[in-house]
Amino acid sequence: MNPERLCYGCFQEKEPGSICPHCGFNENEEQPYLALPLGTLLNGRYMLGKVLGVGGFGITYLAFDLTLEIKVAIKEYMPSSIVTRSADRYNVTLTGRVEEDYQYGMERFLDEAKILARLQNTPNIVSVQNYFKENSTAYFVMEYIDGMSLKAYLKDQGDKIPYAQALTILQPIMEALIQVHALNLLHRDISPDNIYITSRGESRLLDFGAARFALGDGKSVSVILKHGYAPEEQYSSHGNQGPWTDVYAMGATLYRCITGVLPPDSVERIRGDTMKTPSELGIHIPKNAEQAILKALAVKTEDRFSNMGAFLRALTGKAPVQEQVAASISERTQASSFGQTVYGGEGAELPKSGPLARFTAWVKANPVIAGISGGGLVAVLALCIILPVALSGGGKTTTAGGGGGAGTGGISTGDIGTGTPPDSSSSGEMPAPSSEPSSEPSSVSPSAPAAQMQTRDLGALNASIDIPADYVVSSDGFSFMNEDRGCAVTTSFIWNIGFPIYSLSDVEDNQQAIVAALMEGFEVPDYTILSSGYASIGGQEAYQIYFEGTDTDGVSMEMIYATMQGNNPFGCYSLLGAFPKGDGAGREEIDQIIQSFQSNGEPETTYSMWYSENIGLKFIIDNSVALGSVWETDLSMMGDSAVELIAIYPTEAAQEAGLGGVDSSDAGGVEVGYAAQYGYTTPEEVLDAHIGTAEAVGGTVGTRYTASLGGVEWLCQDYLIDAYNFSSAAGFVDGQLVYLRAMYNDSNQEAVMALCNQVLASVRPW
Repeated sequence: MNPERLCYGCFQEKEPGSICPHCGFNENEEQPYLALPLGTLLNGRYMLGKVLGVGGFGITYLAFDLTLEIKVAIKEYMPSSIVTRSADRYNVTLTGRVEEDYQYGMERFLDEAKILARLQNTPNIVSVQNYFKENSTAYFVMEYIDGMSLKAYLKDQGDKIPYAQALTILQPIMEALIQVHALNLLHRDISPDNIYITSRGESRLLDFGAARFALGDGKSVSVILKHGYAPEEQYSSHGNQGPWTDVYAMGATLYRCITGVLPPDSVERIRGDTMKTPSELGIHIPKNAEQAILKALAVKTEDRFSNMGAFLRALTGKAPVQEQVAASISERTQASSFGQTVYGGEGAELPKSGPLARFTAWVKANPVIAGISGGGLVAVLALCIILPVALSGGGKTTTAGGGGGAGTGGISTGDIGTGTPPDSSSSGEMPAPSSEPSSEPSSVSPSAPAAQMQTRDLGALNASIDIPADYVVSSDGFSFMNEDRGCAVTTSFIWNIGFPIYSLSDVEDNQQAIVAALMEGFEVPDYTILSSGYASIGGQEAYQIYFEGTDTDGVSMEMIYATMQGNNPFGCYSLLGAFPKGDGAGREEIDQIIQSFQSNGEPETTYSMWYSENIGLKFIIDNSVALGSVWETDLSMMGDSAVELIAIYPTEAAQEAGLGGVDSSDAGGVEVGYAAQYGYTTPEEVLDAHIGTAEAVGGTVGTRYTASLGGVEWLCQDYLIDAYNFSSAAGFVDGQLVYLRAMYNDSNQEAVMALCNQVLASVRPW
């Protein structure tokens, strides 16, 4: 690399003095006022390039790190109202007697760098790499974001974008702000200017110049405003600012994205509120989303969401992952969606502190392992990735293999929930997979129950377990503990813990991730897997993981995580037991309890595994959402060729309308299949084809982004055709390229999004 031949617009090599053939930058054009000369070397390693932005308090440059040989962005403290550049074109000099103000401002500028350094590992927030003083001013070095601001993107898209696309862009920022607020920080300048979309479709929040250690410090804060986005409390230096301040700005940003209109200034709304709702502006979004946006934009702080997690939960109906983890050992756990952590049995109630109480409260409330007692998908769906989507040419529909809901005894062919096949031209029934274990169970047999043991019915799990009489049972009947002994056991049925669970082999293959998730939620940084392997519990093949951990208080516990293959063609019973480290009697007692577990049939859940042996795919979805059933479909191609796919419909009317039927208000659903049938070999090729079709009919296309569900990295893209929102997703599942496409409108949005999440979180080759 020859630094003298680098283009200052992109830092690729070119002929000296010429216009760059790569980016078109002309270094002979005049630089913005007060900007440092092109090629300036800062801190002995950073070569400055073109100006990326100029504000009242600073200048941001593109730069090249000569040490790491990467592009970076450098922000220079330059309050243009009180300083200018000296004759040497480098040093900063004051224009008046404002030394104290200048120095104070410089320290606040460096505070921004320090804040970003604290947020170094927070996803979706621009990271800072270095900061220093030079040329009588200050600088900090940030990661360079190759992309555009949300403000610029909105302009390119005609000033507004579909709600689903807006939420896809903003949800990661909202998740990041939950962590920012947890560090006692506020951003206080959220707007489309400060949100960037990278070339990979990822969102980034930047410009923490307005941030301060502003929560509960008892000090006044400076007035920092962006009209339309700033709530009324920011108009006063002593205003009551908190997370709700950022909630207002985020609500205004979302409102601006979907309506194309900036909300009126908050102080004007105090005198007379003229802000129109999105529906009044002709924007049709889910009712809960509109209500959430309006609450976020409430003028009075007491009428607003008190925190970003509550706002996001109201928009999506799901708790953000960060909030779930943070709530696992706090008072919020006691009032989580799983109910109060109050335990029955002799009127007893668990203590609200101590390692055992934290363990039991976490296991009961944390959806990574527990939250399926009685139904409901787990961790992956808590991410709430929005993937509505996609065309499809309709075509003849036939039934797909159905599956194992409560009481069916296995996989049947036909409509979900009925087990009876409709009229169809299908070429025969799909065989049910064998429920027999692939290897002989070990010879370990259950220990004989002690005299004081009592058999407990586990309700919706359709199972039983023997528990000592001196154990307290939880109010939901799935968890048991002896506070004095420090022993506890919880039971559940799982089929997704960040990846789908179809059999015990999935637990075996992912045991490290399972234990890591448990220990992270329980806030145990120091843990060791002691042993693992196959066994037999209650006459069923089981896989057990034995591990220990020491929490931050120095308290050590040993745990047994046992999973048993149930009578369903998917999922496993899950038992988690804990006892004090080194307590041999405690281990024997917990092992005896686990060994007594007995399945009496299939767990009561509305979920089923659906599969097609012909197409070669399987997935797990909620029957109560797929009310239009699941079908195999032959899609005619050019000539005599045809491709086969699986179509999932939220209603019977949607099934009758068929996928791609944008002329019907009932249309909507999900399509999934192998991309190789179309001749595609990469996710990019799949999306290029889908988006090309959308553009050909005048559709509005969004940016690409990635979503991690079911242990797969999906490449996704959203678009809008007429009144319908669409999305496409493609990714490699066990080495084979799978695609998903779906579509929805206001009437079936919630159901289709749920089906999309469920398929992406569980699809696997059959």
